[in-house]
Amino acid sequence: MKKFWIVLFVLALVVGGGFGFTWYMVRSLEGGTSPDVKGGVLVWKVEGGLPEERDRSFWGQLRSGADATFSETLFGLLRAAKDDRITGLVLDVQAADMDWAKLEELRGAVGAFKDAGKPVVAYLEAGMTRDYALATAADRIVLAPEANLMVLGLSAELSFMKDTLGKLGMEADFVHVGAYKSAPERMTRSSASEANRQMIESIVGDQFDALVGMIADGRDADRDEVARWIDQGMFDGPGAVAAGLADTLMYYDQMLDGEFPGDEVTFLDDYLLESSSDGSGGRKVALVFITGVIMPGESRYDNLQGKIAGSETVIEDLQKAADDKSVDAVILRVDSPGGSALASDLIWHEIAGLKASKPVIVSMSGLAASGGYYVSCLGDSIFADPGTLTGSIGVFAGKMNRQQMYRKIGVNREFITRGENALLFSDEGLFTDAQRALFQAQLDAFYARFLGKVSDGRRLPVAQVHEVAQGRVWTGRQGVERGLVDDLGGLRRSLDAAKRRLGVDVADKVTVVTYAEPLTWAEEMLLRSLRDGGMASIAARLGLSAGTGAGIDGSLGAVGGAVDLLGGSLVASLRDDGTLAAASMLDGRPLALLPLSIRLR
Repeated sequence: MKKFWIVLFVLALVVGGGFGFTWYMVRSLEGGTSPDVKGGVLVWKVEGGLPEERDRSFWGQLRSGADATFSETLFGLLRAAKDDRITGLVLDVQAADMDWAKLEELRGAVGAFKDAGKPVVAYLEAGMTRDYALATAADRIVLAPEANLMVLGLSAELSFMKDTLGKLGMEADFVHVGAYKSAPERMTRSSASEANRQMIESIVGDQFDALVGMIADGRDADRDEVARWIDQGMFDGPGAVAAGLADTLMYYDQMLDGEFPGDEVTFLDDYLLESSSDGSGGRKVALVFITGVIMPGESRYDNLQGKIAGSETVIEDLQKAADDKSVDAVILRVDSPGGSALASDLIWHEIAGLKASKPVIVSMSGLAASGGYYVSCLGDSIFADPGTLTGSIGVFAGKMNRQQMYRKIGVNREFITRGENALLFSDEGLFTDAQRALFQAQLDAFYARFLGKVSDGRRLPVAQVHEVAQGRVWTGRQGVERGLVDDLGGLRRSLDAAKRRLGVDVADKVTVVTYAEPLTWAEEMLLRSLRDGGMASIAARLGLSAGTGAGIDGSLGAVGGAVDLLGGSLVASLRDDGTLAAASMLDGRPLALLPLSIRLR
C-alpha cells in the first residue's frame, strides 16, 4: 500500500507540473507576436558562435534557445545599416566565439554602418583576442573601468595520442595519400611530422598577419605598434586607454547616455524578429547548407560528435532547389572539415546535376576542407573569407588494433575464417604488407579521381592541382593565390555574385529561401516567446541554472561535465575536426577529412 501512495504522489507531480508548464507557456504567448521596434541605436549583444543553421527539429531549436544564426545576424546588420530608424550601433562584446572567417565577415557588416555615416561603439567588460578583433571594427572602443583586455595573439594546439593508445593496449594503423594528409598523425605519432608542422606554421602565420592588419586598420595604428600590443598581451582598463587600444572608460549605462544621448534602444534580437520577413524580391536564390562532418544518412546533431551533414538530407535539399522552377540560382554554404569520401561524392554528383540547369555559387565559411572542398570544387564561383581553412585535397583510411587491450583485460579471442582478407578490417592485428599495398592502391585511385574532379571544376591542369593538393590545408587568402578559390568574400559577396549571374543589379533585392522544414504557427510562437526570455524565466521558477546541466536537456549537461573532466580543449578539437565522428567509420572506408584541428585563441 505504501508503494501505491508513493507512485500516486509521483504521478500527481508529473501531471500537475505538465499542466502548470503548459499554462505558463500559453500565458507567455499572449500579447503581440513581434516586438515594437522604435529605432534609435541598435545594440548587438555578441555572444556565442553563431551557427550556420539550426537543428531542424522543434526540440533541437528549443534546446539551442532559438538563437539567431550567422546569416540572420549578418543580413540583419546589413539591413539595419540602411534602416533610417536606426541611428547607430553598439557592439556589446561578451564572447565572440565564432571562427575567424565569420568574424571577418561580421566586421564587414559593422563597416556598413560606418559607410552609412552611423556611429559605431564597441563596449567590453573583458575581452580576449577575438573579442578585441571584432571590437576594432567600431569607431570607438569603450571599456568598463575595471575591464581586463587580453590580446594574446594566436596559437595552434596539436595533440598526439599514440602513447595514450599504447597504454590502453591499442595501436592505430592508417594508410593515406598526400604528404600533408596528417589527420592520422594524431593517433599514429607522438609529435608532428615536418610537413604537418610546416603547414600549420604557414596557416598560423597567415592568420596572425590578418589579425595585425585588422587591429592596425581599426585603431589607425602602425603594424609594429600593434605587434608590441600583442607581445605585452594583458592590459587593465586605464592601461589599454593609455596605450591606445581603447578610447575611454565608462560603465554601460554611462556609455549609452554619453555616446547616444536621448536615443531609443533597439536590441538586435528584437530587430531580427521584426525584419525577418523583409527584403524579398522578384528573383529567388536558394541557400543550401553543408554544415558539419559529412557522413551518410540524414543530417543531425550529436552531443559528442557535433553537427553532422548527412548526405541524404543535403541531396534532398539540392533536389528541391533543382525542381523548384521559381529558384534561379543556388548558394552552397559550406562549413565542413569533410568526412566520408562516399558521402562527399554522392553530394558532388547531385551538385553536378544541379549546375547543369542553374548557377551554383559556393560560399565557404570557417571550414571547407577535404570533403568540404570536394563538394565545393564544382561551383561556378567560389568565395572564401581570408581566415577560411580550405583545400586538404587528399584521403586516408585505417583501423584500430585492439589486440593488446583485449589481452590486458583477459579477453582471449579466436577467429575461424575463410579467405586471405577475412580479418582485413578486424581490430585484431595490423594490416599485412599485401593488405597495405592493396589498400594503398585503392586510396591512390580515389586521390587521382579527386584531383580530376578539382581539375575539371577549377579548369586547372591535374599537375597544377596536385602541386597544391597532397592533403595540404590553405587559408582563404592562400587559396585564392593558388587557384582553389576565385576571390575573397563571404555570404554577402556570394549573393552579389548570384545576382550578377542572373543579370540583377547588386543593389536590387532578391528572395533567399532555405529548405528547412517550416515550423507550425504554434511552434514559431513558442520559440519567439522563449527567445524573449520565457525559458530563462521558466528555469528561474523551477530553480534551475544554466550551469547545472538540468532542465530540458540534462543529458547535455552530463556530456559537458564529462568533456571538462577529459580536458575540454582536447575533446573540443577532436569534435571540431571530425575525429570523433570519423571514429565510427574506422573500418577501412576512405575519409576525406581535415588533417588537423587549429583552435585559434
